[in-house]
Amino acid sequence: MPALDEKRASRLYAAAKAERWDLPIATFAEALEASVAHAFRSQPSGPRDVDAYLSSLHLEDLALACACANGSEAAWEYLVREYRPVLYRSADVLDATGGARELADAIYGELYARSLFRYFHGRSSLATWLRSVLAQRYVDRTRAERRFEPLPEDQATLPGSATITDSGKSRCQALVEAALLAALDRLAAREQL
Repeated sequence: MPALDEKRASRLYAAAKAERWDLPIATFAEALEASVAHAFRSQPSGPRDVDAYLSSLHLEDLALACACANGSEAAWEYLVREYRPVLYRSADVLDATGGARELADAIYGELYARSLFRYFHGRSSLATWLRSVLAQRYVDRTRAERRFEPLPEDQATLPGSATITDSGKSRCQALVEAALLAALDRLAAREQL
């Protein structure tokens, strides 16, 4: 996408109330351009599409994220004051024992390092985006922890499993062996090894 013209960038900057964070208009314009480029990366866009897209953005949230990434102390104070309770409530919903709160705090560390803000494009509210980041981190952690849990030894406890009798088990075993031998016979001698 070509650079935003100065008039459009100024209008969006004013709509975002970005001046309260002392955010340079050029920085905000770059974030808008990155958002448009991300949204239309796989499809061509015309001026109307871009206008419709830009008017649908959560501009105030995008300006706050840009200001935080730019190091604005006032923006950081606002972010922590307004969004930490949101993240903590979401963490408590995910894990009532409080185990997800450290994930919420870790997100602030990543935000402060400015690496995470580059993924926020203003398409959703900042609160929604932060909740989704938290939920994804929680899912990732849960998957990693469960990866090492042993499977149950009793096959009957597996969901959807049927109990197989001894006679049925030996019949199934014979069928599997026959199918395996038939498959091996169809392979070339070198592949059979």
